[in-house]
Amino acid sequence: MELAKKFISEIDEKLEPKSEIDKELEKIKSSFNEEYEKWSCGKQSGSSSKHGNQSTDGDSSPTRNSSKKGRPKANRVETSSELPDHPIHGFINEKLFLKNFFLKQKESEEFKTRAIVGKYGVGKTTLCQDVFNDEDVKQVYFPRIWVSMYSKETKDPKIDVVKRILRLLGVEDEMFEHIKTEAEEEKRIKDEAGEGGEETVKQKELARLLYALHLHLIGKKYLIVLDDVWEDNEWDQRLDDEKQQEKSHLSCGFPKGFGGRVIITSRDERLAKEIVGEEENLQRLFPRSDAESLWKIYIDAVPTKVDDATATNAGDAAATNAAATNAGDAVAPKVNPRYPGRYKQELMDKSCGIPLAARMLAKIEPVKVDEIGNIDRKQS
Repeated sequence: MELAKKFISEIDEKLEPKSEIDKELEKIKSSFNEEYEKWSCGKQSGSSSKHGNQSTDGDSSPTRNSSKKGRPKANRVETSSELPDHPIHGFINEKLFLKNFFLKQKESEEFKTRAIVGKYGVGKTTLCQDVFNDEDVKQVYFPRIWVSMYSKETKDPKIDVVKRILRLLGVEDEMFEHIKTEAEEEKRIKDEAGEGGEETVKQKELARLLYALHLHLIGKKYLIVLDDVWEDNEWDQRLDDEKQQEKSHLSCGFPKGFGGRVIITSRDERLAKEIVGEEENLQRLFPRSDAESLWKIYIDAVPTKVDDATATNAGDAAATNAAATNAGDAVAPKVNPRYPGRYKQELMDKSCGIPLAARMLAKIEPVKVDEIGNIDRKQS
């Protein structure tokens, strides 16, 4: 249930003046608190949610952190390029729009950036994973690199991000040690000569790492995803600024003129604009308005199991045998055909159209199926 806590903590953030969606999220928060307490009191032993555990280090429950502005970070996890372990519903138009960004001018040698922005849980990472693994995109871009901007072990955000990109390009840690030693030596020599200036060892190290990245990517049609960018990642400079002279600017690591693409995802639209520049480089992801796709997301997350007693009462011996053979297999509930829209509309109202909220509701307040196919609220 850690993700339920994470979703609640996101609602605590006070960002822009409250919109109608924000007000609805406040209601969800209260509902989540109440349902979570019921769940936790009746639970004999804790268990972690499998959803969202895409960290390369297997970490799905990072400890609470604080950014410069005091925002909670309990809802941040390390992600990877791997597709989620559940079906992806919806995103048809959004995926086509993002694919078009990659493929419409695939012969172009122009460097381009795109930011996917939206609220927590709306599906920014999932959308990028879907397109990142698309076969058409794979055929055009190489290398393709996915970087989770969150890491609990990050000491210097900028240096850490560049090192992770370089590691994915095959650079070994010995090279990083060599670069750091060179930076320290250069700083020492300049200080002794009275020419130290204001540039720190860290800045010199970062400049060398970015130069190494530039050399590894030059001449290649690369695709890089920077997932979940926050202000405390300290990257707030425009990526396509070719006139930028600072050696420690992230843009220096991305060669221009070879058709490279860089995608970022962020909850902070202001920050995203600073990084990708023009309004046309933003792709906003909104809560779902399609009740059917949201219902499918919910159904996939419902932890309903085959129940021997239910199957027996229904006279379905085959189901009983299946339950004995495949214990723990999920069975999708069925909607009472007399009230097909009732549960779907209730889900839309409670989740505000946010996919992660729908999945959390399925975990906290799942439904169960009786022998005639009606859906009832599961008693705590």
